[in-house]
Amino acid sequence: MIHSEQTNLDDFIEVFLKDWHTHNSKIFFKLDAPSCREFYELFKLKFPTNSLSLIDFFKRSDTIRRKDGKPYKYSTIKDAKSRTPVSNRSEDLKAIFESL
Repeated sequence: MIHSEQTNLDDFIEVFLKDWHTHNSKIFFKLDAPSCREFYELFKLKFPTNSLSLIDFFKRSDTIRRKDGKPYKYSTIKDAKSRTPVSNRSEDLKAIFESL
């Protein structure tokens, strides 16, 4: 789900643990918009004290990218649940977050 040739472990850690303005790290996902939305929802459930909104996570942070390097479109991710209630990677994402 993560493009490992473009995202190393240090980048992954910096994106989730450090202030966005203190580094240039990016995470390159190999996920479509519905899967990104589900990733965010599971992330929020697993870490309920996290205050990131959907727009912060995908747009304002500028740390999450598609595998082609382009940013995800916030509106596409925001509306993904209404078009596709369950993503293609739903079972994979649930398994990952259950193991955390």
